[in-house]
Amino acid sequence: MRRFRALPADLRISALIAFVVALGFGVIAPALPLLAAELGVGSAVVGAAISAFAVVRLATAVVNSRFVQRFGERRVIAWGLWLQGATMIVASFAPDFTLLITLRAIGGMGSSAFTIAAMSLVLRTAPPDARGSGISTFQLGFMLGAIAGPAAGGVLADVNPRLPFLLYGATLLVAATISQLKLSPGVPPPSGPRPAGAPAVETGPLPRGTYVRAFTAALVASFTVGWLFYGLRNSTILVFATDELDSSGTFIGVAMLGTAVTQVISVRAFGRWADTRGRRPAMITAGVLGCVAVALLCLPPGEAVFLASMALLGVAGGGLSATPAALLADISGSSPARNVAWFNMSSDVGAIIGPVAAGAVADALSFQTAFLITTLILGVVVVSSAAMRETLAAPSPVSPSVEPSVKGTAMPGPAPVPIPETLPFWEGAANGELRVQRCASCERHYFYPRPFCPACGSADVAWTTVSGAARLLSYVINHRPLPPFDPATPVVVALVELAEGPRLMTNIVGVPPEPEHLELDMPLQVCFVERGEHTLPVFAPAGEVAR
Repeated sequence: MRRFRALPADLRISALIAFVVALGFGVIAPALPLLAAELGVGSAVVGAAISAFAVVRLATAVVNSRFVQRFGERRVIAWGLWLQGATMIVASFAPDFTLLITLRAIGGMGSSAFTIAAMSLVLRTAPPDARGSGISTFQLGFMLGAIAGPAAGGVLADVNPRLPFLLYGATLLVAATISQLKLSPGVPPPSGPRPAGAPAVETGPLPRGTYVRAFTAALVASFTVGWLFYGLRNSTILVFATDELDSSGTFIGVAMLGTAVTQVISVRAFGRWADTRGRRPAMITAGVLGCVAVALLCLPPGEAVFLASMALLGVAGGGLSATPAALLADISGSSPARNVAWFNMSSDVGAIIGPVAAGAVADALSFQTAFLITTLILGVVVVSSAAMRETLAAPSPVSPSVEPSVKGTAMPGPAPVPIPETLPFWEGAANGELRVQRCASCERHYFYPRPFCPACGSADVAWTTVSGAARLLSYVINHRPLPPFDPATPVVVALVELAEGPRLMTNIVGVPPEPEHLELDMPLQVCFVERGEHTLPVFAPAGEVAR
């Protein structure tokens, strides 16, 4: 719990909203077949409702990523939840299944909007040296909701199969309200034309070859997660357990629960491992474990082997849920939305193709052949992960490398006097980086510099580079500054809150020093000006940086 509280507020709220969304999604799963029976349709039509949701998610991913870049994460998260919640409430009163399928399809666009915007927010705000832990917390919200949802949905569906849809819609509307009120405004990146053939996202300081290999590894891992965990596990593997093992529903339920439990336990462990040892070894290990887990299903059928496979599959799923997303954050810079869209589309494609392809192979050849193909796909995850370079040790892709027009202009005022305790701060500023201290014990960032953590008292602290994204909390406009400031130029003295949590006093530049141009909670980005022989971090409106 202490580690959770140490995360940025936006990340914590996003994880809680993810739990609510996954909980509601699981709630309606048992209700779909019951409602289909009530409306007189068969299993194929139920499958169409599921497919329509997935297809629209896939088709609208790129559009929603553009919305995130234009309007910011908070607005798109709220919009996606509102749309999905409204369609679920209307669906609870649908007189026929055709209308239900249509509403589910429309809800798929809202689901895509929420997923891309929320994950972009998490990738952007997770501390650079704790991205694995932060992202695993977000994924954990989804996992816990997915476990709890079907149980609650089964009870509600027995009362009335329409009730889960109504409850899910209402919870989504509550989540939308919370996101609108509690999440900080997004920091949309400045827009501008890109040269033809340029990559869709900024790659920061990473060499292009490093970026391409890492991005490929992330996409392959995402496709495999969709193929195996959202597709094969919920279709072919269940049919295999029923037909080949002749297992009871109770046994299959216990095996699936084992997968879920080991996945929940391992996701946080893999997240911390990826932050300390690197993304590459964590992804390779998760891929190898997945290969072993699915390869066990190619052995002569047996319930003991099946249980071992499902438990090991959960461990691999924990690693493949947290580590590729942390890798994506490393390479995506301050504008991850487009990369997130392709990442999610890759998973959706795997989820759509996986059950159909594996089922067809199992019918035409054997279950073991289908599992062998899946093992080979997991092997591609291992190979692509081994081929990439480690991204954890690379310079932070969100380090402020762009500045407004005031860069290089000497800013009047007293020159700072570095002392040993603050020297890393000033050295970072000279290199275009905003550095603050972070506690290794409670994982909290803090400022001003001191040799111990003000939250837990630990002396295990270190300097780290942060994103430089912030919001304006308060300010004053000093119209009568004392020398050596220029008395003819008003100075905006501000209190800002960094995306990572710390607050600091600074100056606002790049905007007229007038109240109508200084809106509270406005998104800011760090930039750097010269003062004497030193470089000073100040802040400008996010839209003004790099213009």
